[in-house]
Amino acid sequence: MAPSALPSFSSSFLFPLKTQKSFKPPKPLTIICSSQEPKKPSKNPQRPTSRNRKRTPYGTSRRSILKKTFTQEQVKFTAGVSADPHVGIIGGGMAGLLCALSLEKRGVKSTVFDTGMHGLGGRMGTRVIDPQQLIFDHAAQFFTVSDSRFSKLVDYWLEKGLVREWQGLVGQLELGGRFVPLPSSPPRFIGVNGMRPLADSLLSETSMVNVVRPCWISKLEPFNGMWHLSENGKPRGEFDAIVIAHNGKCANRLLASSGLPLLARQMKRLDLSSIWALLAAFEHPFPMGDGKVTFQGAFVKGVDSVSWMANNSLKLLGSQSNGPHCWTFFSTAAYGKQNKVPQENIPSQTAEKVKTSMLEGVEAALGLPKGSLPRPIYSRVQLCRGSCKEKGDEIQ
Repeated sequence: MAPSALPSFSSSFLFPLKTQKSFKPPKPLTIICSSQEPKKPSKNPQRPTSRNRKRTPYGTSRRSILKKTFTQEQVKFTAGVSADPHVGIIGGGMAGLLCALSLEKRGVKSTVFDTGMHGLGGRMGTRVIDPQQLIFDHAAQFFTVSDSRFSKLVDYWLEKGLVREWQGLVGQLELGGRFVPLPSSPPRFIGVNGMRPLADSLLSETSMVNVVRPCWISKLEPFNGMWHLSENGKPRGEFDAIVIAHNGKCANRLLASSGLPLLARQMKRLDLSSIWALLAAFEHPFPMGDGKVTFQGAFVKGVDSVSWMANNSLKLLGSQSNGPHCWTFFSTAAYGKQNKVPQENIPSQTAEKVKTSMLEGVEAALGLPKGSLPRPIYSRVQLCRGSCKEKGDEIQ
């Protein structure tokens, strides 16, 4: 991909973090792309003691991270920004990748740090299981376009054959099996071979973007006019500016030692959720009421454990699909909150409970008796944190 072939994007964050008194850059100095939902105050607050304080079994609590962040001293840089700045981008999802692309168009080099074991893209992930030839878009299912700048990028993807309109039947599925088709406008777009290739395409021919993965940046510290990143004590470089394009908990953790308490307070303003995703493959189509399921995607209403379901095999392969039916199911935000666990280490007991509960929810949505769905030939659950609702282009 030649950089000149892609549409130009405006940069909304490229402001120096090291400033002279005579130069007043626009604010904010850094953009945090994700945040954490603040906890609502209790009606009967109780000051925790060493006896009644609840301890988490998997690391520091979010509340303690935020409290530590708010009490740190605000960092101030006095030197001017380098004439040849280097930007560190933490997170290789679409936000981080488009940020890197915008920087390159302005002659600014960047390094993208991503935790992905299988590839870049974040929520634009596609999972392929061999040798069964199973394929799942396990996060973003489709996208719509309303921004003219994003429209130019989508036109480029269409020209290259990377995306197409989703012509399959999509609608609303109500508890008991009543399906109501949704209008086809605005158009819904999907990746021809899944969502992940779209992320790969952004950096396929860049020359000023370095990608480091898998890498879990654990610390962000200001020192001597630069931002220093490290991964569990291993230095990962120093940068003139930092962009955090990561989920809320990771952003909170990084800000705990960054010297940016004001930004940490702003993070509490976004409303974020935890969503369970269940990937499941079945040998045969789902039954439904008086026949078989004909839709490819549905927003589920009236079911606690399921909010969305899509047949990836039909969506991505269409009539060419003659193998197993690969479905992606999303939980509701309320169900995700009720069954929240550390996403890096999901207990097997919780995974089985969530799978069973979500499949029972699918049965209820389709109007089927409990236990009537066949056992999937493949299944996997994962917990996605940091899902947020914003106005603008929709990625479902």
